[in-house]
Amino acid sequence: MSSNPDWKPAIAADQLSDDRFHAAQAGDHKLIVLRADGEIVAYRDACPHEGYALSVSGERQDFVIVCNKHLWEFDAATGEHISRIPRPQCNLKRYPVREVDGMVEVDVSAQPAA
Repeated sequence: MSSNPDWKPAIAADQLSDDRFHAAQAGDHKLIVLRADGEIVAYRDACPHEGYALSVSGERQDFVIVCNKHLWEFDAATGEHISRIPRPQCNLKRYPVREVDGMVEVDVSAQPAA
């Protein structure tokens, strides 16, 4: 993470629901934002498998984010790829978030690895 955070507004916190994720943008960064395990999380809007936009080809099923293009699954709270073999390179790319005055902000300086 950069030593100089660059917080950008992404979505109003009251727009988030507990049963789906929401497409958002912070600066030039396309994201999905959701509530999971009582926490707000933001991920790059791209499945690590082939880069398909989760906001278009994905859905949330309880505690799992599913990319419907090839049925890859991810833990909603951690972004970890659900597999019997740990593959950290296949996890969703997560951004730091904070809530300020009802707005979810994302630190875009902490660009997740490609």
